[in-house]
Amino acid sequence: MDYISVKEAANKFELSERRVQKLCETNRIKGCNMVSGVWLIPNDATKPSDERLSDIPESQNCLSLKELCAELSISISTGRNWIKLGKLLPEYTEKKTPYFSKEYIAKLRKELQSGKNKALKSRRNKKFVSGNSLYNSYVSDQCQNIPILQKLLTLISDNEIELNTSTIQFLIADCALHLFSDKLGLNLPENKKLLLQFLNHELFIEGYNELINDLIDNTSEAIKFCQKYPLLFDMQYIYEANEDILGLIYISCKNIGNRKATGSYYTSTKVVKKLISKLDFKSKDRILDPCCGTGNFLLQLPNTISFNSIYGNDIDVVSVKITRLNMALKFNEPSSSICEHITELNYLTEYSNRDFQYIIGNPPWGYEFSDDEKSQLKKIFKSTSGKNIESYDIFIEQAIKQLANNGHLAFVLPEALLNVKAHTNIREIILQSCSIKNLDYLGNAFDGVQCPCIILDLQCTHSPLSTLGMVVNNGNEEYTINTEREVTSNYFSFITSDEEYNVLKKIRNTKHATFLLGNADFALGIVTGNNKDYISGTETSSNEMILKGADISKYHINQTDNYIIFKPESFQQIAPTEMYRAPEKLLYRFISNQLVFAYDDKQTLSLNSCNIVIPKIPGTKIKYILAILNSRIAQFIYKKEFNSVKVLRSHIESIPIPSVSEAIQDKIIEITDILISGLDIKEAETVYDKLDRLVAEVFNLNDSEIEIIKKAVDGENKFLA
Repeated sequence: MDYISVKEAANKFELSERRVQKLCETNRIKGCNMVSGVWLIPNDATKPSDERLSDIPESQNCLSLKELCAELSISISTGRNWIKLGKLLPEYTEKKTPYFSKEYIAKLRKELQSGKNKALKSRRNKKFVSGNSLYNSYVSDQCQNIPILQKLLTLISDNEIELNTSTIQFLIADCALHLFSDKLGLNLPENKKLLLQFLNHELFIEGYNELINDLIDNTSEAIKFCQKYPLLFDMQYIYEANEDILGLIYISCKNIGNRKATGSYYTSTKVVKKLISKLDFKSKDRILDPCCGTGNFLLQLPNTISFNSIYGNDIDVVSVKITRLNMALKFNEPSSSICEHITELNYLTEYSNRDFQYIIGNPPWGYEFSDDEKSQLKKIFKSTSGKNIESYDIFIEQAIKQLANNGHLAFVLPEALLNVKAHTNIREIILQSCSIKNLDYLGNAFDGVQCPCIILDLQCTHSPLSTLGMVVNNGNEEYTINTEREVTSNYFSFITSDEEYNVLKKIRNTKHATFLLGNADFALGIVTGNNKDYISGTETSSNEMILKGADISKYHINQTDNYIIFKPESFQQIAPTEMYRAPEKLLYRFISNQLVFAYDDKQTLSLNSCNIVIPKIPGTKIKYILAILNSRIAQFIYKKEFNSVKVLRSHIESIPIPSVSEAIQDKIIEITDILISGLDIKEAETVYDKLDRLVAEVFNLNDSEIEIIKKAVDGENKFLA
């Protein structure tokens, strides 16, 4: 078949080249293909109808892209990208707005749930994940009910039983009946279906029938479901104190995509117990979990605490029903009292109970508020003044308002709360009214979620933050801060012991230091929009090498097999060409928990995982700056102050560059050049140590201070070779 270019097609169709390219990207031109980053169009291709003028059926059988994205729990930007890649196919378009039929969406959802559609499941941050999986890390390792639940989920999967909220509640009700029967020692006939007995008024759980009935929306449907799938109701659940078996059924059966779309990440019992163990509860302390889920935090509270002091709340109606049952199993309290203490309210706008000694839990992360909700929240909370509203920020602000004097807030939160710019407002609120009593760095605490977490224990003092007596566990060691530190809302960095903090302070006070802030040009690497189409593994006369972050080591560039035809106009995002073609520049890994900078004087292209900085400090040579940025001292600052996995411009701009004579610069550059040339790892480490000693001298650090830095950063892969 003969092919024509985008330009030739534009002439043929009497359209702009950009319009033709868009038609190719959205699969509007039949038979078009991208080869080495260039669209090829069949010579006999016909001009597509102008979908911008297409009529949308007047019926309500179509959804917009925004509505589709809500159905699949993905962002609109992700949806647009999938259209561009041909993973989503609009059936109508009006004024550049794509529309999809409900039949198409239903089919797509079914293919995703069954696993038939693989195209949409390869992305990094899955919000829509199908299937029923045992969320067994939620309970303790000793939980005896795990094999029973595994059997239940296997039966559901093998028999392709579609679950919904109502049918999941039937399974929970059956389990609750077994747990009550086992705990109360009821003498029941073997192999009798407890839920069917209950529905037929043959079984009663004294005092708690009402709580179990709350799970049955429709008795006749429940009976039909029990009769249709009798094997699901043959499970012999065992009562285990402080194990949230009912919650485990719910979160294992509930669609994971729906869970993430509402910002709900269920906290493992191991993490819950860790948080509880840090708190010094008194018997009459009033305790609230404002987003209690199925009640695991409340289940793990010490038995010395009376239920009269315990409160829980959530907006998920099923979770509230389960928490009430869990409290009935734990405390044997009247159902009326349980319902009064465990409520289904919007904590941010409806919950008025106050003066708690402890507010604990795991608030929702990334909850997607409606426009009306955002408007209302902005009127109430100071932490909403930024561009986006983060749900856990306003949960913290609300909890601080509802604490008694010197009361404690103890939440499981993303570590980003401490250092990401978007959370500056809530950090300012904490600075003004609280002190941090305990801070535990947990790492990735949730299954399948790459998000470092913390346990944050705040005490509401109504006074400016004090660091004296603050206990920190950084994952390797626990220590107490015995100094009053300077803390700003820009970053909360507490992973430094007192001796490390003193070294950082000395580095920060280096005389005659300059910074790259205002003295450098920064640029992102190229965003192609689709690396598979643009990047080739074969070098030709028409393409050139392009670097990824993994292609650079400290000081030097490694050989890569990634090649690209440089056509700036075809890429999704690109910096000015002169940044890539600069006579000298530094390249650095963007996604990295270490600073990794390489020198380039060959005008090499880079992708967005490999970004660019061109220093412009008068009288300071670029290779000298390279040595500073790659030093243990810079890594010490990055690790202890920012503790990030993304190297941001603001991080680089904050590293001090000591102003020294040209002679000292040249002495350092002489060794830097050896590392730029590339060495094997043993040789590189020897040369690096020699260079690092010279860098330490320009910071005026003594031997004991150098050892503190080495202890903090050594043992990690320095990406030297």
